[in-house]
Amino acid sequence: MKKNFWDASTYSQFLGPRTRPARDLLAVVSKNLSPRVIYDLGCGPGNSTILLKDRWPEAKVIGVDSSDSMLEQARKEYPDMEFIQGDIAEFKTDGGADLIFANASLQWVANHNQVIPRLINDLNPQGILAIQMPNNFHMPAHQTTIKLLQNNPSWRPLLKHLIYGELNQPLYDLRRYHNLLTGSGLMELQLWETEYFQEMPDHQAIFDWSKGTGMRPALTRMGETDQGIFTKAYIEQLTHVFPLQANGKVLFPFRRLFMLGTKGQSA
Repeated sequence: MKKNFWDASTYSQFLGPRTRPARDLLAVVSKNLSPRVIYDLGCGPGNSTILLKDRWPEAKVIGVDSSDSMLEQARKEYPDMEFIQGDIAEFKTDGGADLIFANASLQWVANHNQVIPRLINDLNPQGILAIQMPNNFHMPAHQTTIKLLQNNPSWRPLLKHLIYGELNQPLYDLRRYHNLLTGSGLMELQLWETEYFQEMPDHQAIFDWSKGTGMRPALTRMGETDQGIFTKAYIEQLTHVFPLQANGKVLFPFRRLFMLGTKGQSA
């Protein structure tokens, strides 16, 4: 993902719900772990990095992100912490790590079959790799974007900028990742999926959420007029798939996948 692609203010609009999966992932990391060096890959505005520093204040915690905007916000919010610019697809630690934490970042990286084994190789013995990724690309919020782009000839070329196409089932299969992780030297795996039901004030809020993440590669390449047309059509479509609750709010389901394991001595 290009370093100037993201906008920290747009992403941070829903920082609480975006941080909750990071908290849930961190909660499963062994309380016996005493890491000296931690990397937070795809740290964004630092909301996950501060969780790691609060848990292990004596550790060297380094946030890594490719985005200038995200790093600027992170450094502003947490001036005493270390943040560096880097691409996860090519990332290597400086001398190993005791914990590599990748919260909602690896979905932007291609070729997990190469990237994940390399991250595991960079762990120190008994180091932990902890990953959380959205697994909702088959769900209406994302598929509505796909269909709107497909149905408009002038927008159709933007499909190539989206990582995922038409799906009718979850993109990520935990059984496949189990084979990849164990085959790369991880033990004591903990794998699970959670579907969060986030209460949104209206359908506009689901659009605002999506434009900060999965929709962003296409939306930012549209002109202002097309953005307005797309936004109106997107929200109208959402009203058909996400009915209002009795209190007038909208429940927005969002599935996430979690993976955590410990590197063996001889891996």
